[in-house]
Amino acid sequence: MESGCGAAWLARVLWEHEAVGSNPTTPTIRRGAPRVFYVYVLRSEKTGRSYAGSAADVTERVRRHNTGETKSTRHGVPWKVVYVEPFHTRAEAVRRELYFKTGHGRAEWEARAQRSG
Repeated sequence: MESGCGAAWLARVLWEHEAVGSNPTTPTIRRGAPRVFYVYVLRSEKTGRSYAGSAADVTERVRRHNTGETKSTRHGVPWKVVYVEPFHTRAEAVRRELYFKTGHGRAEWEARAQRSG
């Protein structure tokens, strides 16, 4: 999944892959429901640098990046989501995150982000 990076787009992606239930303001995750993990790429609006990470809750993770709770990204606040990709297992997401942190991986997500934006 690629992004135009708006908050509404991110909320929709996360809702479609993670939340089930009838109350849209307080989604629930059913016991036994498949959990989705995400690889995400952020771009600093301050420095222009990029950061790749993985998480089950991208919205919360980005909030923590943007409030300075994460030492490795504190210098670049504010951060903007430029790419999100879902996976069925944490192991798959972490493998993809590590790939995105290589030269070939960086070139791949940058090309995808350019095509979508």
